[in-house]
Amino acid sequence: MDQIQAFFNAYGYLAVFIFLYCGLIGIPAAEESFMLFVGITLRVPVSGYTPSVVLCVLMAALGSASGMVTAYLIGYYIGEPFLNRYGKYIGLTPERWKVARNRFQRHTFLAIIAGYFIPGIRQINPYLAGISRARFLTFLTAALTGSSIWASLFIFSGYFLGSQIHRFLDFGPEHLIVIGAVLFIGFAVTTFVQLRKK
Repeated sequence: MDQIQAFFNAYGYLAVFIFLYCGLIGIPAAEESFMLFVGITLRVPVSGYTPSVVLCVLMAALGSASGMVTAYLIGYYIGEPFLNRYGKYIGLTPERWKVARNRFQRHTFLAIIAGYFIPGIRQINPYLAGISRARFLTFLTAALTGSSIWASLFIFSGYFLGSQIHRFLDFGPEHLIVIGAVLFIGFAVTTFVQLRKK
């Protein structure tokens, strides 16, 4: 955490943008913890200068959305050839992928926004959106909306709750991973059942 604090103190708004951008393209990063930390830190002036909480939220949202767009473009241009070549090794036949792609295209907006709050899923979703050829305008709107809600929630929570935040968030990253895994398994089982019915 000391390294993160030094990074934030040295680069300010740019640090917020870069950290969230990297986290959303899949580079391991504790995005929620970082945003909470930023919110808490904003109450303490750094070298006589206190960054704006609103600008920090804006940079976090833009960094997140930019990472999502980058992942979408990678999935769009590289993902489908990769799936066509290696999908059979994980049981993803062209027919199954067609069903999954159509399902994702129908629910792109909600999937992207909800995915922000599930570690792991938020990194996978933009790649899936690109591979499934989801409409870019729909994806971009969802990415910006979700990132704004997500960044605002965590940074303002850190800012207003400060040192008392542990009383409200007494679960750790491992709990978030378990919750995300349960939701993902539920989604996978539902999709599997629907595929079997069809």
